[in-house]
Amino acid sequence: MAESNEQLKPSTLFDLTDRVAVVTGGGTGIGLMQARGLHAAGARVYLVSRRGEVLDNAVKSWGFAGYLTADITSKAEIEQLVQDFEKKEGRVDILVANAGGPGPTHFGADTSFPDHSMEPGKGLKPKSAQDYKTEVLKDQDFKDWDDLFRLNVSQHMFLAVSFLPLLDLGSKRGLGLPEGKKYTATFITTGSISGTVKQGQMHYAYNASKAAANHLTETIAFEFTQSTTAKVRVNCIAPGVFPSEMTGGGRDEKNRSDISDQMPTMNVPAQRPGKTEDMAMSVQYLAANEFMHGNVLTVDGGFTLTAP
Repeated sequence: MAESNEQLKPSTLFDLTDRVAVVTGGGTGIGLMQARGLHAAGARVYLVSRRGEVLDNAVKSWGFAGYLTADITSKAEIEQLVQDFEKKEGRVDILVANAGGPGPTHFGADTSFPDHSMEPGKGLKPKSAQDYKTEVLKDQDFKDWDDLFRLNVSQHMFLAVSFLPLLDLGSKRGLGLPEGKKYTATFITTGSISGTVKQGQMHYAYNASKAAANHLTETIAFEFTQSTTAKVRVNCIAPGVFPSEMTGGGRDEKNRSDISDQMPTMNVPAQRPGKTEDMAMSVQYLAANEFMHGNVLTVDGGFTLTAP
């Protein structure tokens, strides 16, 4: 095919028409932004989470292909999902593992407040060893950490490996298309810049889990390319501050969240939280760009430029 600038139009580069996408935790927050981005690029998007009412509202509000309820921390329910999608579509082209949770919070240092109220050497008033121990451990238990790692980390591996045969079928379908239309299937996780910064941000468990999630994605990418014959790309989106139920924004009648009123107390160089457009472009990019494999894409408005 003769090369032309037509091939470089965004409508061509990011065209996901007829691709089958599955987004876990896609009913609200970042997952909903990802689902909307994939849908806008032409994909048939299915949502997955435990909350059927929330998913039903999202599908009706935004015109997605459908939804299935499942607990993605259950190996048996993940396998049932695989069987359901095998019957429904016969393949999966884009699998987004977005579902996650915040875990327990506690006293600690956080540089995201412009008033320096929790910043070391400025507003933060360090506690004695005994008081720090009391403050950090009073609302945490090993089970809290175990449950959070199961939700934020372990399920990524179980989801990716369980869906690998369907993703492989997606790639075989995509690679059989004419030149200019070929594609490989992709597995995309939602990590976090909280897994990159050194500070605890008042939630040791969450940051540790997201650091593990970021790294596990890279490990899955390596294993899929070296240990299987499947042609499946694996990448991670590491968001900064985006509106969601988890960040305290609640949700409106279409499941959207808004935290713009909180931004005066958050130190983000972009001086705003992430928007739906920011996340939509990011997931479209990773879904469409065949040269992206094994990467952690940071989308944070510059947060990690200022936060150690």
